[in-house]
Amino acid sequence: MVISNKVRSIIHLISLLSIISLSGCDELLDRVIIPRNVVLSMYQSPKIDQYKINSIALLPMAPDDTTDRGTFFATNHFLNSLKQKFPNTKFEVPLVDSIIAFDSLAIVKIIDSIEKLRRLDLKYFFNTDIGNVVEENTADAMLIGTINKIVNKRGFSSGRGIFKPVDATLTSCQFTYYLISLKDGRVLWKAKILGEEGYYLLDKEEIFAPLDYAISNGIDKVIDRIPLTKF
Repeated sequence: MVISNKVRSIIHLISLLSIISLSGCDELLDRVIIPRNVVLSMYQSPKIDQYKINSIALLPMAPDDTTDRGTFFATNHFLNSLKQKFPNTKFEVPLVDSIIAFDSLAIVKIIDSIEKLRRLDLKYFFNTDIGNVVEENTADAMLIGTINKIVNKRGFSSGRGIFKPVDATLTSCQFTYYLISLKDGRVLWKAKILGEEGYYLLDKEEIFAPLDYAISNGIDKVIDRIPLTKF
């Protein structure tokens, strides 16, 4: 029996509506998952040209581990990207793993202080455990980041150009990074970023930590907009 194109379209639509009604998922994903990675907002101090930055301490975002909610691999990706993009600047990740493990809110407290005062209170910061370690590195500035929001979406996707519904997921992470002068605490640069990673499960176990990949994708989007090339 020959089925016309019109009939095929109707059958395709009915099947799609059936999936929507039966899936019970948070959101029906597009047939082809295309992650959205974008710099949502950015601030640069008008006095940034007055600062000479030869070395930067890159603090890991908490939790700094390799779990599904950790950011260990994303921090390493950021470090490698910075070294490649700005070879004349020294970058180093201070050894604060044990401090963050003991106090999971250590980074958040520092970020909250920056947001409240619109600058980093260096007297307060260098009296913290993390500040003591950073001070030993004698860096000119610090990059510190925090996760604002994580959204995990799951649904169906036909995928690979065929109408065969398969599980698909999308991890969306909104995060913020600050570039802070360790000479006077001024916020030299700030960016709010959205990073996403999507993939088909295809009845297989996840082969990577989606949050790490989502953050790394966002970092790739903002790396060219970090104002270090002039130094």
